[in-house]
Amino acid sequence: MCEWQIVWKEFQVTTVFRLRVSLVGSSGLYRILDVASDATFQDLHDAIFYAFDRYDPHLYSFYMTGTDTKDKRRIRRAPEISAPEAGPGGGVLGFTNPGRSAKKVRIGDVELEEGDVFHYLFDYGDEWWHRVLVEAVMETDAAKKSVVIVKSVGASPAQYPDFD
Repeated sequence: MCEWQIVWKEFQVTTVFRLRVSLVGSSGLYRILDVASDATFQDLHDAIFYAFDRYDPHLYSFYMTGTDTKDKRRIRRAPEISAPEAGPGGGVLGFTNPGRSAKKVRIGDVELEEGDVFHYLFDYGDEWWHRVLVEAVMETDAAKKSVVIVKSVGASPAQYPDFD
């Protein structure tokens, strides 16, 4: 007599956010990233850093504005998630709100919805501003990496100008 054993494989449904990260002031230059809800904002920063071909690390902050705006004062007053090394408030001469550590806050913690916009500042000195649009919120049971670069459009500008 044969014994049959049924093995149920549990699939964990994961929420994935499709983000369009555009470099402000550079039309036609953006990256599409799929970011799992359990990825941290540090993971997102690392992916953006890599996707835009950067090589020299700097402090950074995400500003959770919810909607699009070009008003830098409004952006800087929004809830902030910053590089852990930045300390409370990002350390930008008091212009930022007390922030939370990007190593501790997960993408799924901020309740993003399709159409939401937030902003990312890389390098407090040179101020590389990015607009981040939530293009889609998807559910998947497939095993995914925390962050996947789906598409790159446009050549990344040099992190530092060549003065030679």
